[in-house]
Amino acid sequence: MTRPPVEIEAQERAQVETLAAAYYRRQTHLGATAARLAARWWRAMPRADMDFYWRLNAAALIAVFAQMQARAAADADAYVSACLLAQEIDPAPAGRLDPTAFAGRAADGRPLESLLYRPVITTKALIGRGAAESTAFERGLAELLAITNSEIADAGRSATGARIASDRACAGYVRMASAKACARCAVLAGRVYAFNHGFKRHRRCHCYHVPMGRKDRWKQRAQTYVEDPREHFNRLTRAEQDRLYTAAGARAIREGADVTQVVNARRGLYTADAFGRQVQATREGTRRRSSPFVRHELARAIERGQLSRGHTGRGWCPQTPRLTPEAIYKIADSRDEVIRMLKHHGYLF
Repeated sequence: MTRPPVEIEAQERAQVETLAAAYYRRQTHLGATAARLAARWWRAMPRADMDFYWRLNAAALIAVFAQMQARAAADADAYVSACLLAQEIDPAPAGRLDPTAFAGRAADGRPLESLLYRPVITTKALIGRGAAESTAFERGLAELLAITNSEIADAGRSATGARIASDRACAGYVRMASAKACARCAVLAGRVYAFNHGFKRHRRCHCYHVPMGRKDRWKQRAQTYVEDPREHFNRLTRAEQDRLYTAAGARAIREGADVTQVVNARRGLYTADAFGRQVQATREGTRRRSSPFVRHELARAIERGQLSRGHTGRGWCPQTPRLTPEAIYKIADSRDEVIRMLKHHGYLF
Protein backbone atom coordinates (compact mmCIF):
# COMPACT_ATOMS: atom_id res chain seq x y z
CA MET A 1 0.00 0.00 0.00
CA THR A 2 1.38 3.38 -1.04
CA ARG A 3 1.77 5.89 1.77
CA PRO A 4 0.03 9.24 1.27
CA PRO A 5 2.32 12.25 0.54
CA VAL A 6 1.54 13.84 3.91
CA GLU A 7 2.80 10.76 5.75
CA ILE A 8 5.96 10.65 3.63
CA GLU A 9 6.70 14.32 4.29
CA ALA A 10 6.16 13.84 8.02
CA GLN A 11 8.64 10.97 8.08
CA GLU A 12 11.18 12.95 6.07
CA ARG A 13 10.81 15.91 8.41
CA ALA A 14 11.43 13.71 11.45
CA GLN A 15 14.55 12.23 9.87
CA VAL A 16 15.94 15.60 8.77
CA GLU A 17 15.24 17.15 12.17
CA THR A 18 17.00 14.25 13.91
CA LEU A 19 20.05 14.57 11.66
CA ALA A 20 20.20 18.35 12.08
CA ALA A 21 19.86 18.13 15.87
CA ALA A 22 22.61 15.51 16.06
CA TYR A 23 24.87 17.64 13.87
CA TYR A 24 24.30 20.68 16.09
CA ARG A 25 25.08 18.65 19.23
CA ARG A 26 28.34 17.40 17.72
CA GLN A 27 29.40 20.89 16.72
CA THR A 28 28.45 22.30 20.12
CA HIS A 29 30.39 19.53 21.87
CA LEU A 30 33.52 20.36 19.87
CA GLY A 31 33.19 24.03 20.76
CA ALA A 32 32.70 23.22 24.43
CA THR A 33 35.71 20.90 24.45
CA ALA A 34 37.89 23.56 22.86
CA ALA A 35 36.58 26.14 25.35
CA ARG A 36 37.49 23.93 28.32
CA LEU A 37 41.02 23.48 26.98
CA ALA A 38 41.35 27.22 26.34
CA ALA A 39 40.11 28.04 29.86
CA ARG A 40 42.61 25.63 31.40
CA TRP A 41 45.39 27.19 29.33
CA TRP A 42 44.32 30.72 30.33
CA ARG A 43 44.05 30.01 34.05
CA ALA A 44 47.63 28.64 34.05
CA MET A 45 48.90 31.98 32.75
CA PRO A 46 51.10 33.83 35.28
CA ARG A 47 49.83 37.33 35.88
CA ALA A 48 53.34 38.72 36.24
CA ASP A 49 54.48 37.97 32.68
CA MET A 50 51.68 37.22 30.25
CA ASP A 51 53.75 37.84 27.12
CA PHE A 52 56.45 35.36 28.13
CA TYR A 53 53.78 32.70 28.79
CA TRP A 54 52.19 33.47 25.42
CA ARG A 55 55.47 33.13 23.51
CA LEU A 56 56.19 29.87 25.29
CA ASN A 57 52.79 28.21 24.95
CA ALA A 58 50.85 29.88 22.12
CA ALA A 59 51.96 27.38 19.48
CA ALA A 60 50.38 24.50 21.41
CA LEU A 61 47.10 26.39 21.86
CA ILE A 62 46.96 27.31 18.17
CA ALA A 63 47.65 23.71 17.11
CA VAL A 64 44.84 22.36 19.29
CA PHE A 65 42.51 25.11 18.10
CA ALA A 66 43.20 24.32 14.43
CA GLN A 67 42.67 20.62 15.12
CA MET A 68 39.24 21.34 16.58
CA GLN A 69 38.37 23.48 13.57
CA ALA A 70 39.33 20.63 11.24
CA ARG A 71 37.21 18.17 13.23
CA ALA A 72 34.22 20.53 12.99
CA ALA A 73 34.71 20.86 9.22
CA ALA A 74 35.16 17.10 8.74
CA ASP A 75 31.53 16.49 9.72
CA ALA A 76 30.14 18.37 6.72
CA ASP A 77 30.41 15.63 4.08
CA ALA A 78 28.52 13.00 6.04
CA TYR A 79 25.95 15.47 7.37
CA VAL A 80 24.92 16.91 4.00
CA SER A 81 24.80 13.46 2.35
CA ALA A 82 22.66 12.07 5.17
CA CYS A 83 20.17 14.95 4.92
CA LEU A 84 19.81 14.45 1.16
CA LEU A 85 19.36 10.69 1.54
CA ALA A 86 16.67 11.30 4.16
CA GLN A 87 14.81 13.26 1.46
CA GLU A 88 15.26 10.31 -0.94
CA ILE A 89 17.80 12.19 -3.03
CA ASP A 90 21.13 10.73 -4.09
CA PRO A 91 24.03 13.05 -3.22
CA ALA A 92 26.15 14.22 -6.17
CA PRO A 93 29.22 15.92 -4.70
CA ALA A 94 31.79 17.28 -7.13
CA GLY A 95 34.61 16.30 -4.78
CA ARG A 96 35.55 15.62 -1.18
CA LEU A 97 36.05 18.46 1.26
CA ASP A 98 39.49 19.03 2.71
CA PRO A 99 38.81 19.73 6.42
CA THR A 100 42.24 21.29 6.90
CA ALA A 101 41.33 24.01 4.39
CA PHE A 102 38.84 25.36 6.92
CA ALA A 103 41.28 25.26 9.84
CA GLY A 104 44.22 27.39 10.91
CA ARG A 105 42.61 30.77 10.31
CA ALA A 106 39.94 32.99 11.79
CA ALA A 107 36.59 33.54 10.12
CA ASP A 108 37.71 36.99 8.97
CA GLY A 109 40.87 35.57 7.38
CA ARG A 110 43.39 36.73 9.96
CA PRO A 111 45.95 34.28 11.41
CA LEU A 112 44.84 32.45 14.54
CA GLU A 113 47.84 33.79 16.42
CA SER A 114 46.69 37.41 16.21
CA LEU A 115 43.09 36.52 17.02
CA LEU A 116 43.91 34.39 20.07
CA TYR A 117 46.34 37.03 21.34
CA ARG A 118 43.53 39.59 21.52
CA PRO A 119 42.35 38.52 25.02
CA VAL A 120 45.90 39.14 26.26
CA ILE A 121 45.76 42.66 24.82
CA THR A 122 42.35 43.23 26.42
CA THR A 123 43.58 42.06 29.81
CA LYS A 124 46.73 44.21 29.72
CA ALA A 125 44.73 47.25 28.60
CA LEU A 126 42.27 46.86 31.47
CA ILE A 127 45.08 46.54 34.00
CA GLY A 128 46.74 49.60 32.48
CA ARG A 129 43.52 51.56 33.02
CA GLY A 130 43.47 50.61 36.70
CA ALA A 131 41.19 47.56 36.73
CA ALA A 132 41.83 44.85 39.31
CA GLU A 133 43.92 41.96 37.99
CA SER A 134 41.22 39.42 38.81
CA THR A 135 38.61 41.43 36.93
CA ALA A 136 40.90 41.96 33.94
CA PHE A 137 41.77 38.27 33.74
CA GLU A 138 38.12 37.24 33.90
CA ARG A 139 37.31 39.66 31.07
CA GLY A 140 40.17 38.23 29.03
CA LEU A 141 38.95 34.69 29.69
CA ALA A 142 35.41 35.61 28.65
CA GLU A 143 36.72 37.02 25.38
CA LEU A 144 38.85 33.92 24.75
CA LEU A 145 35.87 31.62 25.33
CA ALA A 146 33.67 33.69 23.01
CA ILE A 147 36.32 33.53 20.29
CA THR A 148 36.76 29.79 20.76
CA ASN A 149 33.08 28.88 20.53
CA SER A 150 32.45 31.18 17.56
CA GLU A 151 35.48 30.16 15.50
CA ILE A 152 34.96 26.40 15.94
CA ALA A 153 31.32 26.76 14.91
CA ASP A 154 32.28 28.98 11.96
CA ALA A 155 34.69 26.33 10.64
CA GLY A 156 31.88 23.78 10.64
CA ARG A 157 29.39 26.17 9.04
CA SER A 158 31.84 27.25 6.35
CA ALA A 159 32.61 23.63 5.46
CA THR A 160 28.92 22.71 5.38
CA GLY A 161 28.19 25.65 3.10
CA ALA A 162 30.96 24.59 0.72
CA ARG A 163 29.69 21.01 0.72
CA ILE A 164 26.17 22.20 -0.13
CA ALA A 165 27.48 24.42 -2.93
CA SER A 166 29.55 21.60 -4.44
CA ASP A 167 26.66 19.11 -4.59
CA ARG A 168 24.47 19.43 -7.68
CA ALA A 169 21.72 17.47 -5.96
CA CYS A 170 21.42 20.16 -3.30
CA ALA A 171 19.40 23.22 -4.24
CA GLY A 172 20.15 25.14 -1.07
CA TYR A 173 19.55 25.12 2.65
CA VAL A 174 17.16 26.20 5.34
CA ARG A 175 18.49 28.20 8.26
CA MET A 176 17.90 26.42 11.55
CA ALA A 177 17.94 28.30 14.85
CA SER A 178 18.57 26.40 18.07
CA ALA A 179 16.78 27.13 21.33
CA LYS A 180 19.80 29.26 22.33
CA ALA A 181 19.51 31.52 19.29
CA CYS A 182 19.19 35.25 19.82
CA ALA A 183 16.16 37.22 18.68
CA ARG A 184 17.99 38.51 15.60
CA CYS A 185 18.65 34.95 14.45
CA ALA A 186 15.25 33.62 15.50
CA VAL A 187 13.52 35.77 12.87
CA LEU A 188 15.60 33.99 10.23
CA ALA A 189 14.57 30.51 11.37
CA GLY A 190 13.03 28.54 8.52
CA ARG A 191 14.21 30.89 5.79
CA VAL A 192 15.32 29.22 2.59
CA TYR A 193 18.56 30.18 0.85
CA ALA A 194 20.07 29.12 -2.45
CA PHE A 195 23.27 27.05 -2.49
CA ASN A 196 25.45 30.09 -3.21
CA HIS A 197 24.09 32.29 -0.44
CA GLY A 198 26.67 32.66 2.31
CA PHE A 199 25.68 31.89 5.90
CA LYS A 200 25.55 35.14 7.85
CA ARG A 201 26.35 34.86 11.53
CA HIS A 202 27.56 36.84 14.52
CA ARG A 203 29.66 36.13 17.60
CA ARG A 204 28.18 33.21 19.60
CA CYS A 205 25.71 32.41 16.79
CA HIS A 206 23.76 29.18 17.34
CA CYS A 207 22.30 28.74 13.84
CA TYR A 208 23.20 26.07 11.29
CA HIS A 209 22.36 24.73 7.82
CA VAL A 210 19.70 22.16 6.97
CA PRO A 211 20.51 21.02 3.38
CA MET A 212 17.62 20.80 0.93
CA GLY A 213 17.58 18.75 -2.27
CA ARG A 214 16.14 19.40 -5.72
CA LYS A 215 12.41 18.75 -5.50
CA ASP A 216 9.42 20.44 -7.05
CA ARG A 217 8.70 23.68 -5.24
CA TRP A 218 11.62 22.98 -2.92
CA LYS A 219 11.37 26.38 -1.29
CA GLN A 220 7.80 25.75 -0.23
CA ARG A 221 8.47 22.16 0.86
CA ALA A 222 11.58 23.16 2.78
CA GLN A 223 9.43 25.15 5.16
CA THR A 224 7.82 21.92 6.37
CA TYR A 225 11.15 20.56 7.65
CA VAL A 226 12.13 23.19 10.20
CA GLU A 227 10.34 25.61 12.46
CA ASP A 228 9.65 29.21 11.52
CA PRO A 229 10.25 32.22 13.82
CA ARG A 230 6.82 31.88 15.39
CA GLU A 231 7.41 28.21 16.25
CA HIS A 232 10.79 29.10 17.70
CA PHE A 233 9.20 31.82 19.84
CA ASN A 234 6.48 29.49 21.08
CA ARG A 235 9.04 26.89 22.18
CA LEU A 236 10.63 29.34 24.61
CA THR A 237 9.51 29.86 28.17
CA ARG A 238 7.96 33.18 29.03
CA ALA A 239 11.18 34.25 30.79
CA GLU A 240 13.27 33.32 27.74
CA GLN A 241 10.88 35.21 25.46
CA ASP A 242 11.22 38.35 27.59
CA ARG A 243 15.01 38.00 27.73
CA LEU A 244 15.54 37.50 24.01
CA TYR A 245 12.88 39.84 22.63
CA THR A 246 12.58 42.29 25.58
CA ALA A 247 9.46 42.30 27.74
CA ALA A 248 7.60 44.72 25.47
CA GLY A 249 8.60 42.92 22.29
CA ALA A 250 7.67 39.51 23.64
CA ARG A 251 4.31 40.82 24.77
CA ALA A 252 3.61 42.21 21.33
CA ILE A 253 4.49 38.87 19.72
CA ARG A 254 2.30 36.97 22.17
CA GLU A 255 -0.52 39.29 21.21
CA GLY A 256 -0.11 38.41 17.56
CA ALA A 257 2.55 40.79 16.21
CA ASP A 258 4.78 39.48 13.44
CA VAL A 259 8.14 38.32 14.85
CA THR A 260 10.16 39.80 11.99
CA GLN A 261 8.50 43.18 12.52
CA VAL A 262 9.43 43.16 16.20
CA VAL A 263 13.03 42.15 15.72
CA ASN A 264 15.50 43.93 13.46
CA ALA A 265 17.83 41.16 12.38
CA ARG A 266 21.43 42.28 12.15
CA ARG A 267 23.41 40.99 9.25
CA GLY A 268 27.14 41.28 8.90
CA LEU A 269 29.99 39.95 6.75
CA TYR A 270 33.77 39.88 7.09
CA THR A 271 35.10 41.67 4.02
CA ALA A 272 38.30 42.73 2.29
CA ASP A 273 39.10 44.90 -0.75
CA ALA A 274 39.94 42.81 -3.84
CA PHE A 275 38.91 42.51 -7.49
CA GLY A 276 37.62 46.07 -7.35
CA ARG A 277 34.95 45.14 -4.84
CA GLN A 278 34.34 44.11 -1.24
CA VAL A 279 34.91 40.36 -0.91
CA GLN A 280 35.84 37.87 1.75
CA ALA A 281 39.43 36.71 1.52
CA THR A 282 41.97 34.89 3.67
CA ARG A 283 45.72 34.89 3.95
CA GLU A 284 45.77 31.32 5.26
CA GLY A 285 47.06 28.81 2.76
CA THR A 286 48.75 31.40 0.57
CA ARG A 287 52.34 30.95 1.76
CA ARG A 288 52.93 27.20 1.77
CA ARG A 289 53.96 25.71 -1.55
CA SER A 290 52.07 22.53 -0.63
CA SER A 291 48.80 24.48 -0.45
CA PRO A 292 46.39 23.55 -3.30
CA PHE A 293 45.66 27.24 -3.84
CA VAL A 294 49.36 28.07 -4.22
CA ARG A 295 49.85 25.14 -6.59
CA HIS A 296 46.94 26.27 -8.75
CA GLU A 297 48.14 29.87 -8.79
CA LEU A 298 51.70 28.75 -9.59
CA ALA A 299 50.47 26.65 -12.53
CA ARG A 300 48.43 29.59 -13.82
CA ALA A 301 51.41 31.97 -13.51
CA ILE A 302 53.59 29.55 -15.48
CA GLU A 303 50.90 29.10 -18.13
CA ARG A 304 50.64 32.87 -18.54
CA GLY A 305 54.39 33.18 -18.93
CA GLN A 306 54.83 35.11 -15.69
CA LEU A 307 57.17 32.39 -14.38
CA SER A 308 59.53 30.06 -16.20
CA ARG A 309 58.64 26.45 -16.89
CA GLY A 310 59.66 24.19 -14.04
CA HIS A 311 59.55 26.96 -11.44
CA THR A 312 59.18 25.34 -7.98
CA GLY A 313 57.45 28.28 -6.36
CA ARG A 314 60.26 28.90 -3.88
CA GLY A 315 60.29 32.56 -2.88
CA TRP A 316 57.12 33.23 -4.88
CA CYS A 317 53.74 34.24 -3.48
CA PRO A 318 50.41 34.48 -5.31
CA GLN A 319 49.24 37.99 -6.07
CA THR A 320 45.60 36.91 -6.20
CA PRO A 321 43.85 36.76 -2.79
CA ARG A 322 42.47 33.45 -1.65
CA LEU A 323 38.70 33.81 -1.43
CA THR A 324 36.53 32.35 1.29
CA PRO A 325 33.60 30.15 0.21
CA GLU A 326 31.19 33.01 0.97
CA ALA A 327 33.06 35.33 -1.39
CA ILE A 328 33.05 32.69 -4.11
CA TYR A 329 29.27 32.41 -3.95
CA LYS A 330 28.95 36.16 -4.51
CA ILE A 331 31.37 36.30 -7.42
CA ALA A 332 30.59 33.10 -9.36
CA ASP A 333 27.96 33.25 -12.08
CA SER A 334 26.97 29.56 -12.12
CA ARG A 335 27.15 26.30 -10.20
CA ASP A 336 29.99 25.17 -12.48
CA GLU A 337 31.91 28.33 -11.61
CA VAL A 338 31.28 27.83 -7.89
CA ILE A 339 32.67 24.29 -8.04
CA ARG A 340 35.67 25.37 -10.10
CA MET A 341 36.51 28.18 -7.69
CA LEU A 342 36.05 26.00 -4.61
CA LYS A 343 38.58 23.60 -6.11
CA HIS A 344 40.94 26.37 -7.18
CA HIS A 345 40.93 27.96 -3.72
CA GLY A 346 41.58 24.66 -1.99
CA TYR A 347 38.20 23.80 -0.46
CA LEU A 348 37.53 20.81 -2.71
CA PHE A 349 39.89 18.28 -4.19
